[in-house]
Amino acid sequence: MRRSLYALLFLLYSISGHAQEASPTDPTPTLTNLDQRQRILERKWEVAEEVAAEKAKAERDMAAKAPEVSGAAGKGITVRLGDAYSLNLRSRFQLRYQLNAAAADSKGERDLQQVVNLGTARLWLSGHALKPTLTYMFQFALAGRDYRDGAISPIFDAYVDWAAHRDLRVRVGQYFVPFDRLRTVREFALQMADRPRPVGELTLDRDVGVTLYSDNFLGDESPIAWRIGVFGGGGTNLTTGHKPGALVVGRLEWRPLGPIDDDSEGDLERRSRPAVAVGIGAARNFNSNRLRSTTGAIFATGTTDYDHLAADLTCKWAGFALQAEYLRKTASDAPLQATKDGKTVTEYPRAAHGWVTQASYLFEPPIEVVGRLAGLYPLDHARMDPKFVKELDAKGQEVGLGLNWYLNGHRLKVQADWIALMPHDFAFAKAEHVGHLQLDATF
Repeated sequence: MRRSLYALLFLLYSISGHAQEASPTDPTPTLTNLDQRQRILERKWEVAEEVAAEKAKAERDMAAKAPEVSGAAGKGITVRLGDAYSLNLRSRFQLRYQLNAAAADSKGERDLQQVVNLGTARLWLSGHALKPTLTYMFQFALAGRDYRDGAISPIFDAYVDWAAHRDLRVRVGQYFVPFDRLRTVREFALQMADRPRPVGELTLDRDVGVTLYSDNFLGDESPIAWRIGVFGGGGTNLTTGHKPGALVVGRLEWRPLGPIDDDSEGDLERRSRPAVAVGIGAARNFNSNRLRSTTGAIFATGTTDYDHLAADLTCKWAGFALQAEYLRKTASDAPLQATKDGKTVTEYPRAAHGWVTQASYLFEPPIEVVGRLAGLYPLDHARMDPKFVKELDAKGQEVGLGLNWYLNGHRLKVQADWIALMPHDFAFAKAEHVGHLQLDATF
């Protein structure tokens, strides 16, 4: 069709009086000349189309290579380069006022101490590299209160995570040991200023290792999740050596009513349908040289094996949330003894068990009330540090109340709480009290 159109155009061209352009030896245009000119015009048309196509492709390629920048309050800024790379930058800080009231003395008087500080300051770098299934995350803790157990490094988390298959993911680096629920809830998503005391004493903290896991085993709608991990057993940012050992951990989770955000405390979404998560965990830390397995003071006299057990429950519905957890930790060798400079040195690994229940309700506007009840009890009294046994007898029972005002969910909130630590018979007259007022903000 296009060739016929060109032929018609040339025929009109020759009839209109331009035949004089023909050469003296060929005074009139021939069909051969018309055909040649037609092919020339066709080629020019094809070249123009090719140039236009190449220009359009170049524009598409340039648009694909241009970084996509997005951001949202509480979720930071994200830079994305297609499927090849992304980087999210977030920050968080916590302004805290704390008032401590010691147990009353013989005259009924209490010593009051206050602390006003930057409770924590965090910086996250996360995203994916090479392909969306290969993700990474760094978390830096920069406030003075974040440097626990004599830490000299600000690194809290540093890992890569590969979604190899629906039923298998691999995580390698330093991160929370996947043992119990109340410890693996991120700090910015807590309902009260501090975690329950049994969690701090009996759980496993961050460590360096590898974890194989699946959040939806055998199907996207599966209610089963599992985790198996092997870690160094020494905790975070370890720089000193000790007798070879390892921390081995396994965890199984069941969500019979469907997905639930059990890694965030409270029901801020006011779920229209109930959701439940049940989890159990077990771990053994071989040849640990630390007071609480992966945290606490480092022993100078030897090592011990710690056995850990955990069971936890999370429920959420219509603004109501309930968390319950039981934890148990035993030590194979206690006490530890060695001779130093001619003197016998004795050190006591800690063994105990405890439980936590925490319930809350979210009103509209988003104001939440929280209540906590927890107990911590020593095990194997004959082999435990007498000071530790005495401490738990005096302050092993925990009662707490909290009030939260959510401005942007857990990303921006004002929190107030009161905690009382007392004997197990709930002798409030002998209680030690702690109060907090804080602003927690993630940007």
